Amino acid sequence: MRGALLDRDGVLLLLDEEALYRKALELGAYGAGKERALALLARVVRRVNEAVRTLSVRTLEEEEALFQTLAEEVARELRAPLSKLRGLRYYHFMRPAPGALDLLKSLKAQGLKVGVLSNTLPSLKESLIHHGLGEYVDRFYASCALGLAKPDPKAFLLALQDLALPPPEVLYLDDDPENVRVARTLGLRAEVYVPGQPMSLGG
Repeated sequence: MRGALLDRDGVLLLLDEEALYRKALELGAYGAGKERALALLARVVRRVNEAVRTLSVRTLEEEEALFQTLAEEVARELRAPLSKLRGLRYYHFMRPAPGALDLLKSLKAQGLKVGVLSNTLPSLKESLIHHGLGEYVDRFYASCALGLAKPDPKAFLLALQDLALPPPEVLYLDDDPENVRVARTLGLRAEVYVPGQPMSLGG
């Protein structure tokens, strides 16, 4: 085994519902109330998910423009200062999954080339750096930047081509069984991964 390709969401990062709730409390205090703030933040999450699903945000500049627009909309509707929203990104409301750092350190200790392949916005690298995981990853493959999303086999093949490794030499970990199934059909050593659950990474 010479390389590892990992999913991000559900493997390395998880939604931080407490951070989202705290932000809703802060924004709701300007008069609109907690429930209205939570509803608006949920709408923002849906807008982000839609951008990921449609691959409509292809660059970091386009992502910056998206979040600027969303921040202005939320601030206006909640009558909150724009300063409380400016600079926020979706990954500020995520947290490292249990065992994520140890997993990455273990892979690097084995001398593996590590890549992350995720259905997400172009700021994949920035998201992992923000949570202290980026330094253990060699290559970053965001669906919106690739123009392809899992489980499309071409997304896996583009990552493998960039890693310059044959499928049998690459371990693939994902929390989505469908992505794992497709990876296996391509010849990767793919496994469904549950954060914090012991598993053998040797071989």
